[in-house]
Amino acid sequence: MTEPVDLVSAASDGFIALLDAAIGPEVAEVTTNPTPIDPNDTSDRRFVIIGDIDSSSEGGKGEQAELLSVQVIVVYRGTQRSALHALMHQVRVALDGNVPDVAGVQFGAIEWRGAASSPAGADGITHAGIIEFEIFGEPA
Repeated sequence: MTEPVDLVSAASDGFIALLDAAIGPEVAEVTTNPTPIDPNDTSDRRFVIIGDIDSSSEGGKGEQAELLSVQVIVVYRGTQRSALHALMHQVRVALDGNVPDVAGVQFGAIEWRGAASSPAGADGITHAGIIEFEIFGEPA
């Protein structure tokens, strides 16, 4: 059996590349590690983060094929919850149906599975949403 390929990291990298291409820095920060927020800062801020990634085996004996479930977390700080929903929709459009291009990996098309958003947190201005996607991957 050959050495397995790190499909979790490949999925993360592929999702980030697609999001970076579709969402400019003037719209939101696309990141894996957002800059911490000062609790006293109430200015508008938007960022998109790759959240949990779960992987399950879909291959036969001796084959590596995985179904990866990927969460994308969207955070909006401001007074308009609709801005959170608009950014969540941009994330869906950027990913749903697209195929990440990562060397050494063959991915299928990304499939949107659902989303949820919250009302403002205790500070009254921080809103968060989670969007769930699935993708099949295997070594190229």
